[in-house]
Amino acid sequence: MELFPKKIENFWEIWDLRTCILLSLTLQAFLVMFSSFRRRFKSSLLIFLIWAAYLLADWIAAVAIGLITQSQGSNCNSNAKGNEDLLAFWASFLLLHLGGPDSITSFALEDNEFWIRHLFGLLLQVLAAAYSILLTLPSNKLWLPTILVFAVGTIKYAERTYALYLASLDRFGATVLPKPDPGPDYEESAALYSAAAAMAVMPRVDQSDDAELILELGQKVQNAEDIKILQLAHLLFQAFKGLIVGFFLSNRDRKTSREIFMKIDHKCAFKLIEYEFSFMYQVLHTKAVVVHRRAGYILRFISLSSILGASIFFLLVGKKSFGTETEIALTFTLLVGAIVLDVISIIKLIFSEWTLLDAQMENQYEWRKKYITETILKKKRWSGKVFQYDMINYCLDQERQFTQFLYKIAGYVRATAIVEQLSNMWFSSSKPVKDPLKEFIFEKLKEKSNEAENLKEALDACSQRGDWALLKSSYTSYIKLKWSIGEFQYAESLLLWHLATDLICYKEEDESNSGQNPRDDEANRVDYKRQRENCKALSDYVFYLLVLHTTMMSPVLGNWHKAFQDTCAEAKRFFEKHKITNDKEAFNKMDDVKTKVRPAAVKGTKSKSVFFDACILARQLRNMEGEERWKTMELVWLEFVAYAAINCKANIHAQQPSRGGELLTFIWLLMYHLGLGTQFSDQEELAGTKMVAIK
Repeated sequence: MELFPKKIENFWEIWDLRTCILLSLTLQAFLVMFSSFRRRFKSSLLIFLIWAAYLLADWIAAVAIGLITQSQGSNCNSNAKGNEDLLAFWASFLLLHLGGPDSITSFALEDNEFWIRHLFGLLLQVLAAAYSILLTLPSNKLWLPTILVFAVGTIKYAERTYALYLASLDRFGATVLPKPDPGPDYEESAALYSAAAAMAVMPRVDQSDDAELILELGQKVQNAEDIKILQLAHLLFQAFKGLIVGFFLSNRDRKTSREIFMKIDHKCAFKLIEYEFSFMYQVLHTKAVVVHRRAGYILRFISLSSILGASIFFLLVGKKSFGTETEIALTFTLLVGAIVLDVISIIKLIFSEWTLLDAQMENQYEWRKKYITETILKKKRWSGKVFQYDMINYCLDQERQFTQFLYKIAGYVRATAIVEQLSNMWFSSSKPVKDPLKEFIFEKLKEKSNEAENLKEALDACSQRGDWALLKSSYTSYIKLKWSIGEFQYAESLLLWHLATDLICYKEEDESNSGQNPRDDEANRVDYKRQRENCKALSDYVFYLLVLHTTMMSPVLGNWHKAFQDTCAEAKRFFEKHKITNDKEAFNKMDDVKTKVRPAAVKGTKSKSVFFDACILARQLRNMEGEERWKTMELVWLEFVAYAAINCKANIHAQQPSRGGELLTFIWLLMYHLGLGTQFSDQEELAGTKMVAIK
């Protein structure tokens, strides 16, 4: 019994190769046009499509080369004999497709570690394409364009493999290390030390040329649109990229960066970090390091010239013996597609940040400076958004009838975790990171950095998870609120403050809209609204990370899962008991709860739920004066986020620029630039100290 009708089998036998070739070209076009969008948009659909195209592109091209060699090896196929020259030509184009576009070499950091696999793939596919060409010699009428495209394909595939090798963590870490330095000759130094023993000495630390250049550029930065800020970002990226592979930075780097960031405003600071993450993305996921050098420019010229030459040759040669009109049209499509995609890649190359790093750019023609520079500097390099979700709506969403139905169906195939993930993604939302929030984050981290002059104080500042914020409030408030930080693990405190913040924000907004706060003047209302929005944005953002982006929070989770499930269970029971169906009813009912006694004293400590503890905390916060309340809440949430950022693994942060960026990652690098981090060491500075005799 035949599975498919004979007509379908015959149709597929004729069109399988042609379909694969067209699909391969389509995937290349999609990747060239849209692969870079993933660092500017936080869209799960877009990332999925890029991921699927990235995986399919290699597989389809490899399968198509296999089909070509199989077709050429079959002597019984008369159609294949007539167009073997064309098939060899197509094999060269498929090798070109395997080289991939300049805008994406890896989808994730893990792909870079498989560079050896790609090296073997390069050898095998080049041999397969070469074998396809050899089968047509010496009678191949298209040998010249075939060889030209074959050479371009080999170059691009080799570039991709080399880019993966350079981005692998081992090799990337090696580029961070300075050149080997045995130090001064011991015998000469010992003799100098003995001769100077009776003389006064003073230490002098040699500043590297890079450190001096960073300071010089930092002093010239005037605004966020200045070209100097891009050049400064590149130098800072080179100095701080060792963080990704776990290297310690010198105290000299810390002081240099800190001096710059303490003088600039929040707009310049966030723009600097945006550029740094752009460089990180391009180094780790594109061919930027390979292409943006003299050899890369030469190879780009050779590639485009070769493809143009191949196109002209095929256009002029007689085509009667090269198969059907459809096959000839397909060949022209491949040629035109290769030219167009190469031209687009060259345009992107010109309008790249790396172009502006040329020291001679300032001396170029005015039109070039105006159009190229302005276009490059105005490009968007991250999504500028944070996802939002809150626990009250999370619990209510879980109880919806349709959600319950999906859970029931998924339970039969043990796929409830997948349904939960999709449900959370569906109900969560996103909002832009507004300028007031950026300014608040930057100014308060500067204030924190100002209090941490040395490395020990910086380490102490990084270990704080709300204590510093409470100490900034009045002594009475500190005594009343310290239980919410000191008596709970970090994740429990997050959940506790998240629920309390949601309750307060709702009640304050409700009272403000109804005019129930006549004592607040207009200026205070504006300030409170801004502070309320900052608190709400950070609170819902952290909850989203805890639920949907757990890998970023894993080092600080502790007993999060136990506290979360117990709190959810108690919240759902409370909502069911009082027939609550929306968040407005939930907040009003929570505000009415009489919580004179702590839940642990009534129910014991077996349950880790913080649901009613949050009601107590919300009441205590609402009893504070408005200005002090919002100032304290803002600082607490900033410390919560900063603590999570600095404890998140560096390689997890390095993954975020390819996924639209994360505010948490921006805060992580901002803290390091302000001297607040755990990967600083003063040993290098001590080693660079020299003795200078004073006469």
